[in-house]
Amino acid sequence: MKGSFYYKKRTGHRVAAFVLSAITAFGLLGAVDSGVSGPVQEAREVIAPVTSAGATSIKTLQRRKRKRQTEVAKLQSKLVDLMTQIQGLESDIASNEADIEDTKESLAEAKKAEKKQYEATKSRIRYFYENDNNDSILTMLLESGSITDFINRVSYMNAVYKYDRELLDSYEATKVEIKGMQEDLENRQVELKKERKVLSSKKENLNSLIHSKKGQIANLEAQVQKAKLEAKRKAAAEAARLAAERRRRNEAAAAAAAAAAAAARNRNNSSGGGNSSGGGSNSSNAGGGGNPYQQDEDPSPSTDVSGGSVVSYARQFVGNPYVWGGNSLTNGCDCSGFVVQVYRHFGIDLSGHRNSAALRSVGSAVSANNIQPGDIVCYAGHVAIYAGGGLIVEAQSSRAGITCNRTWNHGTVLAIRRVV
Repeated sequence: MKGSFYYKKRTGHRVAAFVLSAITAFGLLGAVDSGVSGPVQEAREVIAPVTSAGATSIKTLQRRKRKRQTEVAKLQSKLVDLMTQIQGLESDIASNEADIEDTKESLAEAKKAEKKQYEATKSRIRYFYENDNNDSILTMLLESGSITDFINRVSYMNAVYKYDRELLDSYEATKVEIKGMQEDLENRQVELKKERKVLSSKKENLNSLIHSKKGQIANLEAQVQKAKLEAKRKAAAEAARLAAERRRRNEAAAAAAAAAAAAARNRNNSSGGGNSSGGGSNSSNAGGGGNPYQQDEDPSPSTDVSGGSVVSYARQFVGNPYVWGGNSLTNGCDCSGFVVQVYRHFGIDLSGHRNSAALRSVGSAVSANNIQPGDIVCYAGHVAIYAGGGLIVEAQSSRAGITCNRTWNHGTVLAIRRVV
């Protein structure tokens, strides 16, 4: 009886622990059902295909890519939760399996104890009852010292029989109880394995969905890269078109200027020779006949400095700021300061002519049809350096800064001077 009580207590603890773990497992399974159904449903949504990079903007593609990445992150989080639940279920299955084995061992022990008690009881029954009952009772009566001793002997015999009967009944009940617990544990094991199968199936579905989403992300990334390359190609083509258009306009402007200069020369020639000599005498200064459109001057180089070198050096500072009265090519300068500082780099000192009007008298006069890179172009209140291709490099204004994007004849030219 003591052994049966100890078994019941130990097994009861195990059953309680098992029931608690099973309740927890089923609670987790409910959470899995509610958590997985969402992403599985999301996986069935129809994803709008992207037919071409040209039909979809890069921002749209990137937005779709970020959406898929967010979906993958959520699915991976749910997958981690699901795997945790599967591991817990595996632990419950292993624990339940151990309980089943313990129950089998206990059942075997109960059967042995029952058999042993049955054999002992059977021996005593055989001793007491298989002999002639009357002879046995008579023998006990004759051997008893008194009636009390006789009654005690009969009572003892009945007590032994009752004890054997109760003990056998207890062992039988224990055996039935253990057998029932074994059946319950085995049924629970079947249910747990079914749940494990369900979770494993959901895990496979999640992995498949994650793989599909990652494939979509890779496809979108490829489309983004294709769209970027296409945009870059179009930008390069547009830049080339604009550059060609700019060259065409500059060439047209230069041709128009040359035609205008030729027409002016024809008019001067038709007005008489006196004006020609007068023009010659004024070609070395900015006053009177200093207008480039009225002369045909092309002075020879006066230094070893090439006009191309002057222009290349001046172009380095395009984009720097315009500062009125400034003398710094990097920190800021105005139009005359820019011209003076550029030529100072080549050892040509124009600091005595620190304004646009004074720079009309430096060097030698140049006619419009003979303008060359490095020549100084003077306007009313402004001065610049001819950069070639019909453009000038200049400290243009406080808003524009130092630029090289305007044609040299965009306004009225008062003088063109050559100092190299």
